[in-house]
Amino acid sequence: MNKGRVEAFTDAVLAIILTIMILEFKTPESFAISAVLDQVPYLISYAIGYLFIGVAWYNHHYMFSKTRWISRNVYWANNFWMFATPFLPVATAWVGKGLNQQGFETFYFLVYLLWSVAYFILSVMLVKANEKDYRPEAAKSIRSMAIYRFMGSWKWVSGQIVASIVAIIYLPALQMVLVFLLIIFVGARFNKDSDQLFN
Repeated sequence: MNKGRVEAFTDAVLAIILTIMILEFKTPESFAISAVLDQVPYLISYAIGYLFIGVAWYNHHYMFSKTRWISRNVYWANNFWMFATPFLPVATAWVGKGLNQQGFETFYFLVYLLWSVAYFILSVMLVKANEKDYRPEAAKSIRSMAIYRFMGSWKWVSGQIVASIVAIIYLPALQMVLVFLLIIFVGARFNKDSDQLFN
């Protein structure tokens, strides 16, 4: 399958998602700068969502750059991931209406969980495609990614799920802090060669 077309389609979907997310920011009726304060919870959830998608896109680009051959399994795994990703603007908008509301944060957590499962399946399919294409170094590069190692560890994932559930029960807004920390300390830990792929 043509890798370029899959990447172009994915990029278009992600661009639309980012656009939809900012459209949820409501223009205040008042001319006073204090009117923006009502939008602070949404701005926080938007910033985390934007960072989330930006980091995911970078990692996605890295994995696809390492991969020469797109199998049917990769194509459908990528579609599953893209199916999960558009729920982020919905979850972001909902959390923005009540940053510390249990129902909103529970929905965000479920979306995050679905997205994570989809992303890990895509990563595994890309590893398998590279192994089938006799490119063990490319498969090894994807497996060495911090996000791949984190998602592949049942201990880390179980710990994250337990921490998120406890946060949602006792202090729902803490769930967004956990997501932010995972993006920074796991998702944004890129492989050293990630900015040298096309040199």
